[in-house]
Amino acid sequence: ADYAKISKNTVEFNQDEVINRTGGNSVNEYYGRENVASQVVLPLWETTLFPKGWVTTPTLDELRTRELVKYSPIKILTDEQGALISEILHDHDKNYVINGDAGTGKTVLLTHLAASALNNRPDARIGVVVQPNWEKTGSAIFKVYGMNSSRLSVLTSTKLITSQERYDIIIVDESHKMSRKYGKQHPSFNAVYNIPEFSDCSSHLEILQRLGKQVILMYDVLQVIRPANVTREMFQSLTANYERKFLTTQFRIKAPEGKAYTSDDYINGIKYLLYKDTGLLDSTLTNFNPDFNRGLFRDSSPNAYFGYFTEQPLHNLIEWLDEDMNFNPEHINRILAGLAEDWRQSDGKDPSIKHWYEGDIARRWNSTQENWINSKDADAQDQIGSVFAVQGIDLNKVGVLIGNDLQVDTYGRLVGNPDNFYNTNGTFTAEEMDIKENRFEFTLFVLNIYYVLLTRGIDGIRLGFWHNDAFQDYMEKALEIK
Repeated sequence: ADYAKISKNTVEFNQDEVINRTGGNSVNEYYGRENVASQVVLPLWETTLFPKGWVTTPTLDELRTRELVKYSPIKILTDEQGALISEILHDHDKNYVINGDAGTGKTVLLTHLAASALNNRPDARIGVVVQPNWEKTGSAIFKVYGMNSSRLSVLTSTKLITSQERYDIIIVDESHKMSRKYGKQHPSFNAVYNIPEFSDCSSHLEILQRLGKQVILMYDVLQVIRPANVTREMFQSLTANYERKFLTTQFRIKAPEGKAYTSDDYINGIKYLLYKDTGLLDSTLTNFNPDFNRGLFRDSSPNAYFGYFTEQPLHNLIEWLDEDMNFNPEHINRILAGLAEDWRQSDGKDPSIKHWYEGDIARRWNSTQENWINSKDADAQDQIGSVFAVQGIDLNKVGVLIGNDLQVDTYGRLVGNPDNFYNTNGTFTAEEMDIKENRFEFTLFVLNIYYVLLTRGIDGIRLGFWHNDAFQDYMEKALEIK
């Protein structure tokens, strides 16, 4: 009873459980910290809440895969995360950009920061800006943990802007995906500029800065994937006076025990592979360390974190993931791919429509973008996941099909090929593509998509080359694999 008050609709944790007042307790191993959820939250759920009919999800395994546990605002923080929250809460007049690679805990930091602000600033109005496919999840997380306060709004940037409400704190998840004024996107994103007060603005970020006294932005320059996203130059200009911080602890990727390499070696190796000729690795935005252990990419042992198949990519990736499921049935494994096969969003309603063919194998794209990992489709595990379905998602083992939308030019550099790229809103107009700078930006969109796909796996990743043997040769040379 001292731990939590249980009511009809919420689990309400007391202030000391929700908030790390000392700046964040930490332990050495992130995966051990998951025990906080499995040993406290989930048993409470199974033994008390579900039998009483207060929740509808009965099983520990099902909850384990859900954002409720992953983003829980009662999880223990690292010193790095806790110190950031303490600094932000004690300096109301300073704005922040929190830079972090994929898997460094930006969204966990966001839930803790919002929870801390609710409890430490009782008069503050707090706006949490999320992507459309996370709006319901974000609201549910705060509600379940007893923080569904009238002072807290969890909305998309479009909804927050159109409400024209003012906030003491605005916290933005995935701020690299915020929209700018641009024609090729859903009309609702541009409709905000019809509001007279914001007609002179060029991006959603610029408007949010007018609506919030303090703005905190979670940002990763390597996850921008559309022309309509706020550009690097716009972002840098709008945040020139912001305090910049880096999250450096890698939570998602787990190097196998007994190896000489680490998860950071993998992240830095993937950055080098994709971006070594772009100039971005010299930027302070990407936190790149060139001294990564290349041995990770040469490890050919069965339990190696990284590997690749040189033929029958779809067949071999399926076989590899199925074998893992035989030993680890609780794993959530998926094959992901670049946007190298044609698709229509309406295809998701018809399971007979296939997009990927290899011999007698036929697979389709993900049927939905929202909460795809928990899809109830009969063929859900067989679907090929796109970047839109997996940004921000953790998977156990991942197969990635590298398509011919990413090619090697005559100078030995990676370039995006729009002729093999199937996403209407992911390319510039034909006229814009005549501009050299825009062709470079398009290449970055394609590279960023593969960066997202290649950083989803907790326990391992394997590559397959989809009509793209040239990339295999490029990779082997770049990472000195052979």
